[in-house]
Amino acid sequence: MIYMPLSQRPFLRLFGALLLIWLLLNLPVLLGLRVLPWDAINQFYPTVYFNANTLRHGLAPWWNPYIYSGYPQIADPQGMLFSPLLMGWMLLRSNPSASWFAWGVLLHLLMGGTAMLAGLRRSGANTFGALIGAVVFMADGVAAARLEHTPIVLAYAYAPVAWLALRHFMSSPNWRSGLWFGLASGALITQLVQLTYLLVLMLVIYAIAATIAHWRRYSAIDRRRWCAGMGIALLVAVALGLPQLLLSWAYISVSNRAVLPLDAATVTSLDSRVFLSLFDPNVWHALRGQYNGPASRAEGYLYLGAVPTLLLMGLGLAWKQPQQRRQLLFFAAVALLACLYMFGVNTPFYGWLYSWLPGIQQFRRPSDAAYLLNLSFAVFIGLAASHLDLHSRRHVMWLLALATAWLGLASLHMRDVGVRWQSPTILAFVLACIALWHVGRFATKARHHTFWLLALLVADYRCFNLNGTFNQGRDQARSFIRDEAVNRLAEQLKSEPGTLPQRIETVEAGVYWDNLVVLRGLSSTQGYNPLRYALYDHWYGARDSGSLPRPNTAFNPAPDSDLSALLGVGYLVKGLKENASSWSPPRGYELSFATTKVEVWRNTGAYPHLLTPVTARMQDDASSLSPENFSSTDFRETIWLTPRDEQDRLAAEANMVNCGHRLRLLESHATPTQLTIHAHASEGPGWLVLSELDFPGWEATSDGLALPIHRANGMFRAVCVPTGEHSVQFTFHPWAMVADAWRRTRH
Repeated sequence: MIYMPLSQRPFLRLFGALLLIWLLLNLPVLLGLRVLPWDAINQFYPTVYFNANTLRHGLAPWWNPYIYSGYPQIADPQGMLFSPLLMGWMLLRSNPSASWFAWGVLLHLLMGGTAMLAGLRRSGANTFGALIGAVVFMADGVAAARLEHTPIVLAYAYAPVAWLALRHFMSSPNWRSGLWFGLASGALITQLVQLTYLLVLMLVIYAIAATIAHWRRYSAIDRRRWCAGMGIALLVAVALGLPQLLLSWAYISVSNRAVLPLDAATVTSLDSRVFLSLFDPNVWHALRGQYNGPASRAEGYLYLGAVPTLLLMGLGLAWKQPQQRRQLLFFAAVALLACLYMFGVNTPFYGWLYSWLPGIQQFRRPSDAAYLLNLSFAVFIGLAASHLDLHSRRHVMWLLALATAWLGLASLHMRDVGVRWQSPTILAFVLACIALWHVGRFATKARHHTFWLLALLVADYRCFNLNGTFNQGRDQARSFIRDEAVNRLAEQLKSEPGTLPQRIETVEAGVYWDNLVVLRGLSSTQGYNPLRYALYDHWYGARDSGSLPRPNTAFNPAPDSDLSALLGVGYLVKGLKENASSWSPPRGYELSFATTKVEVWRNTGAYPHLLTPVTARMQDDASSLSPENFSSTDFRETIWLTPRDEQDRLAAEANMVNCGHRLRLLESHATPTQLTIHAHASEGPGWLVLSELDFPGWEATSDGLALPIHRANGMFRAVCVPTGEHSVQFTFHPWAMVADAWRRTRH
């Protein structure tokens, strides 16, 4: 028999109750009937699937060749490759499904809820208050409404873990507690999103305040242990978080979002109207009807639930407790600053931060600060609920009566003109009536009151926050894998093993055809990600999603452009929608096949993936290369050298003297981060041009000796292969990308 200290048994019972509530709140998703919606299934599941699937095949997932014609996934701040628990979870299965992914995300929320449970208990909350606060943390407001934003959800889930570890360290400073704090903080930092930035600032301020409060009480030994433990914590946190930070910094420096203007935050700035959603879940028709509130319906949703909001009346009693007062003061300041921040450009505060606080210029969504408000409310409600007299039938009756009226009104508001009333939302009201009758009719005890209040909270959240509007969606990944058009196209694009196949482009086909192409190994020119390579944006005209209107770029105004052909776009997928814009087949495209949803057209003029031109032309300023000259070029015979910098220009000029002979390509082999080409230059040095992006970090060798990579044809890679038979290898080195960014900043 395993001995368990008595002090641990009550917490395990509390955790068991929290686990049961977590299961009830997320049951349809956990049973696999539905999956997490929108960005979670369309962007983030394919992202972590690529990471896990590539690693399981013994390959490096540094470079993703399947979206945006290739991009450095390791450097994507939302790529989650360094997220320890989620990646560990995804690697447990050889072919992780969207349902398995959803379990991983929701388990993070359970972890955060458990840490909040322990943190509230440490702050003096009783079992009822701690449990209520933990449930509020997991399922109120944006915690439920924004489950689609996986990296933000992960950061939010790590916040109570880091907070709890910090509090444990402050009460007992030593190297072990410092190590745990460092691990929790480092895991948080691996989610390099705006919320992480804000949470780190919050934890730093909390650590400073707690240190000042504890320092006088520390003995000399405790102070030395504090210094050692905090040093270990910083080292561990930096070791875990710095790789993602450096790699993302290097990528962002060459991306379309090196610096975001202040007005980029306009559409995601909330205003004071958002506070009405604290009390009425459908006040702006976020759940039912035509939404007309601030920002998006998910970002502006803050509903706390009837019982938790009513329990806030106990804050006055919590304030009287010195231990709880300190937490209330700190999180009141956090809540105030979160409100000012999430208002964005609607107040001068955000603009002031934007002008002087480093890092703010990289973000565009002030509404993310609503997560900090959620976190603060979880603490407030947990501490306030601890002062409800559960032994008093009168107090509980009043609470249930007010909650019953509240839920009845909320349910009645779930209707709109021309839309039937969403009748399932009456279940919370009915349960409240039953609870009110039962408590009033029978002599009930405190544990019965606790049961009814928790049951009512679960029903409230299931009727409104987690009723499927925000937290559930169709498994589009499963549908995509089974799609007739997808499988036929994958079969047609199947190339020789190890070589790079032709790419596809989509027109009005929807996000269904964006990042989900990763699941079938289809290489696409588009994707679904706001962060893209600026050079690719300029020349090809990438967009946030393939379903958005096509950008009007000089070199790629239409699918039949010469740049598209040069990129190796072999197929075009055209969505068939009733309200789709008028469209005629592009020049040089012929219908390959059609289904009820899409038409697939084959590009007969696509260039091969590897080209061996014999004539080189230099264009010092690539921006001055005219679209007319570009379009009149036969790229099988001619290469335009468009140097990225002075060093590239000098090396290219030197190679132009001798590099003009035809190469013979023997064979090639490809992985996501490496391409090997066996070439024979029998008559003399010759040009080898790839329809692959010239991106920092890619390096070339010939039989192990370095070859300079030149930027060619605007955005592609080219090398001059020496005379003889050679094995030319292109390899992506992430740290070379960082070194390149460092050199550029120094110059």
